[in-house]
Amino acid sequence: MTLLLKIPLKIIALPMAVIVTVAKWFGVFLTSFAGAIFYIFSGLCFLVAVLSYLMGISTGREAVTILVTGFVSFTLPFATGWLIGKIAVLNEILWDFIKS
Repeated sequence: MTLLLKIPLKIIALPMAVIVTVAKWFGVFLTSFAGAIFYIFSGLCFLVAVLSYLMGISTGREAVTILVTGFVSFTLPFATGWLIGKIAVLNEILWDFIKS
């Protein structure tokens, strides 16, 4: 690219890079905080499902439903972590372009 075209693009990319950086930080904070809550919730779901089935309070189908709910809540922080990783890659691309 020519220098005349690169400078205006860098000026446009700078606010975008700052916004993406703040979004990444905010996403990491929320993912970490929510991850702790979801891990506790999924552990409780596991305990409730197993113990209620063993004590005869729930049927096998109900216990499996609770286990699936616990598994989904356990995997949610991993999915958001993947999304935060994609945002971090975009952030690096923008900062590398600005620095070049």
